[in-house]
Amino acid sequence: MTTFEDDLAAAQAPEDEYADVLVLINKKPHTLRFRPMDGLSWAAETDRHPPRPNVVVDSKYGYNIRTLTKGAAPQCGVLVVDGEEHQLQVDPFDPEHPTAGRVNQWEQLFKAISGHEFKRITDVIWFLNEYGPQKEIEAAGKALADSAKS
Repeated sequence: MTTFEDDLAAAQAPEDEYADVLVLINKKPHTLRFRPMDGLSWAAETDRHPPRPNVVVDSKYGYNIRTLTKGAAPQCGVLVVDGEEHQLQVDPFDPEHPTAGRVNQWEQLFKAISGHEFKRITDVIWFLNEYGPQKEIEAAGKALADSAKS
């Protein structure tokens, strides 16, 4: 039986969980790879995107899932080229930053892809950070309840 300390130590080097999304840019395929964000970063990002009124999924989770995607993608996504991961450029908000004024490639990407592709990116980020962990907690709770019964 593992202890809390064992589980905490194992969580510091989790398995490399990710999901790839194929998008077309200029009618050519490109692969984006997304990983789960750490819990605090995910929670902080959700706080920045208040829910839209009368949108069921926003009401259920308490954030605007579409704008959240645009905020979270640069934090958890990379471009995969020939098996190697590359960060897309993001224009920092700080005008004193050495890379200020660079093109924001994430914004360009979001403008270049279809709504269907944006929705697939949304689905992957949401699954990795919200739905998947929610289902794992439910399964663990069920297993705990079942073991208590036996």
